[in-house]
Amino acid sequence: MQESKSAEAGYLYAAITLLIWSGFVIISRLAGKGQLTPYDIAALRIGTAALVLSPWWLPRLLHPELRQLELYQSLIFAILAGLAYPLLAYAGFFHAPASHGAVLISGMLPVFTSVFALMLLRERPSRIRLIGLVLIVTGVSTLLAVNQQDDGQSALAGDLMFLGASMLWALFTVLLKRWQVRAFDVTLGVVSMSALLYLPAYLLLLPKHIDIATGSEIALQAFFQGFVVVCCAMWTYAKAAELLGAVKVAVMMSAVPVLGTLLAVPFLDETLTRGTALGVAITFMGALLGALARPSIPMRQS
Repeated sequence: MQESKSAEAGYLYAAITLLIWSGFVIISRLAGKGQLTPYDIAALRIGTAALVLSPWWLPRLLHPELRQLELYQSLIFAILAGLAYPLLAYAGFFHAPASHGAVLISGMLPVFTSVFALMLLRERPSRIRLIGLVLIVTGVSTLLAVNQQDDGQSALAGDLMFLGASMLWALFTVLLKRWQVRAFDVTLGVVSMSALLYLPAYLLLLPKHIDIATGSEIALQAFFQGFVVVCCAMWTYAKAAELLGAVKVAVMMSAVPVLGTLLAVPFLDETLTRGTALGVAITFMGALLGALARPSIPMRQS
């Protein structure tokens, strides 16, 4: 009974994350069309989250005995999920449409996560989940092929950035399980370490356009990227991974291309072609099949 309740809670956290990640695609692409640079957006994301969560992470910073993560764990999590991932993702949205980001970041996440889980956790995907991964790759490939025909080679740089962001988040996901850390502790570690590392570099060294952006643009990105994505979605994602397992949550997140691509039609005036619809449908079937599959099979130690 307890396991059933934990699974139900895990699916709820995953569903909340799925909705927020789909919105992340739209809001980030809007930023890519505005005045802010990727460095500005990352600063707003990190600064807002650090301010909101300061009552919890500042005492841990000042009193080491309160910390729940090792210093190296906070540093690695921050580099992966707090710094490199958002910078690559935001830069990608400056070069490629929202549908590319939805497809490549979240669509390929279960594939990269399964690879890292095999390498670091010795988990081999079950046959059903493997079929789901094949469907996801097929759907992602279909979407990407259709999008490349429409957008040409100009979006290639953004696509490569999206793939890099997906790989980084996959590694972060697997390390969550490997180190068996709590969701709130991870969120605090990522936010505090990211703020300490990035904000001084941003203020002193990095190019800025924040002075020419509108107040509404700054407020939207600060609220959504800093509060909704980091304070809320990073915690719900880590909590879902804690309750359901890293690979299953990553597979469920591959449904983001479905919502992200559909939302891009009314909000960003992007076109939903037959090829795109087919790719979205295949990706969704793969995500559903993978999410319902039994847990990954631990490999025998030789």
